[in-house]
Amino acid sequence: MIDNWILDFETANRNALSTEWFVSPLEYFWPDGKTLSDKLFPGPSSPNSTFDELVSPEIFKNSMQIDFRAKMMVFAFMRQDIAKSYGFEIENGLMHLYRLDFISCLSQWVYVVEGYCRKLFSVASLQNVKTNSWQIPTSGDAALDRLINSLSASLGHYLDGVMFRSTSDFHVEKLNRHLLLHGNVANKSFFSQKNCLILMFILDALVVIEMARNRAFPAIFHEREDESKRIERRKFIYGKELEHAFQDEFLLKAEVLKEHL
Repeated sequence: MIDNWILDFETANRNALSTEWFVSPLEYFWPDGKTLSDKLFPGPSSPNSTFDELVSPEIFKNSMQIDFRAKMMVFAFMRQDIAKSYGFEIENGLMHLYRLDFISCLSQWVYVVEGYCRKLFSVASLQNVKTNSWQIPTSGDAALDRLINSLSASLGHYLDGVMFRSTSDFHVEKLNRHLLLHGNVANKSFFSQKNCLILMFILDALVVIEMARNRAFPAIFHEREDESKRIERRKFIYGKELEHAFQDEFLLKAEVLKEHL
């Protein structure tokens, strides 16, 4: 079963990568996520800003389902050691995304991805975090190791080719850590819903690799003591953050920020 899932995911993500998107393995593991990804990325294409503007809200609606994200935070990110070490930043960024505060979300998550990669892939270099410096983790289970290798390859393809790629074009909209961390973002469309979603999906891939390494995937829905309360608290606050995004003061905030564009 996992071999078929890997093949389907690799095809969908390869098609997504051709448009400079990335598919979340957490989302793809469930029927609604797989159906949406297969529909949006049926074959190879090319980056297209009009396509991005049309599909980002649809992907957001599907990927930000409150019950799912609350459970993933508790069952996945709060259980794995590396994910837990960035739990504060990961969840804070998620709350910013629910609030449609893309600037804060991006600023929060970009450096987390790099740090997570360094720990998960045992990167010794302080300058290079590309795949040529990675040590791919193993679980000792053949099926899970195939999953780890597949996800690592897909993730590395996006990170090397887009996010970690050096650029001298400060006006691009694509997700690039060098532009943000060196203060060179010249195109404010960089702070987009698409880029936030991609960062979330990258974090999803990293935590799935960590769970597979620890043999905690895919059987993750075994609720532990006090986790039900943690989930319900998150469902409440995520809902409130999304609700607040459409209140008058937050709409006014968005208009004020647009004066800088």
